[in-house]
Amino acid sequence: MKLIAGTDKGLLIYQKQEADWKLLDIAFVGLPIGAFLQDHAKRWWVAINHKHWGSKLYVSENHGENFREVKVPSFNKESRHTLRSIWTIEMQQIGPIERLYIGTEPAAIFYSDDLGQSFQELTGLSSHPSRSTWQGGGKGSKNPFLHTILFHPEDSNHLTVGISCAGVFQSTDAGNTWKPTNKGLEAFFLPNSTIEVGHDPHSMIRHPKHPSVIWQQNHCGIYRSLDNGITWENVSDIEGKAVYGFDLAIDENDIDKAWVIPAQSDDQRIPYQNKLAVYHTLDGGKNWLSLRNGLPQEAAFDLVLRDGFGKSDKSMAFGTTNGNLYVSDNEGKDWSILSQSLSAVRSVKIEKE
Repeated sequence: MKLIAGTDKGLLIYQKQEADWKLLDIAFVGLPIGAFLQDHAKRWWVAINHKHWGSKLYVSENHGENFREVKVPSFNKESRHTLRSIWTIEMQQIGPIERLYIGTEPAAIFYSDDLGQSFQELTGLSSHPSRSTWQGGGKGSKNPFLHTILFHPEDSNHLTVGISCAGVFQSTDAGNTWKPTNKGLEAFFLPNSTIEVGHDPHSMIRHPKHPSVIWQQNHCGIYRSLDNGITWENVSDIEGKAVYGFDLAIDENDIDKAWVIPAQSDDQRIPYQNKLAVYHTLDGGKNWLSLRNGLPQEAAFDLVLRDGFGKSDKSMAFGTTNGNLYVSDNEGKDWSILSQSLSAVRSVKIEKE
């Protein structure tokens, strides 16, 4: 089992050896990692978002021992948009076709059926009638960005994306046409909090065994959908502790079990009362319990970003903006520090070999 942490200064590769995680290698030393994917064929895909050289895309056929650069998507010459960064990489198996998807800033979705030799933009989303109302979504950018792509295992034509700030959009015709599906979400930062478009989903996860169930960590709370993301229910902590945050993890079997690492609020992006804790629900969000053992309980300023929390079976890990990397072998009941000297952690993945 490997733990891959994408940071602002490189991609760190750890391997579990008996009960411990050991650092094997650091790829792309000094470069900012924008996204990471291990696909169904065990290829590794890495996006670099360099301030000077722009976005780069790489693939490895041997678990990071060697990488080769492939083409990055680009907007057509008639478009008013220019690629600024890559936020997510996903791969969909459609019969014999291996379809690679890239989510970008400005918000758009591109796909490649030749493993990155060429890309096509799904212009039905880029030119959606609501596009003029989309807003900048983070890191001081004025551009909305597409950070989440979900597939439906029973319908290859069904795509779901998350855009900050616009909301959840779905297509049932392989990305040709799209409609917003944000009913039940709130956007308290807007004059009309229940507006159809204008929401800020931070991350979304479709349940692997019950695909109609989707969990969402949103700017305005924690939400869950039981109808494939058509409608959403607010399942935030009624005590107000597990509400705002960027990423979450869910149980691979039980649709009611989830974990979040909340911040105190959207304007105070620190752990609640400066005490770092992972919050866990066993009942679909009716109750949230804190898991703190091994985590700092004073003067903690850790913030976990939208791809910074990984889970595989009972192993969990998360990285923070101040360079801390924490791991657990028992679904968060106990935590230990793996590193305190990293740069800001953007993504954490636990991958089976």
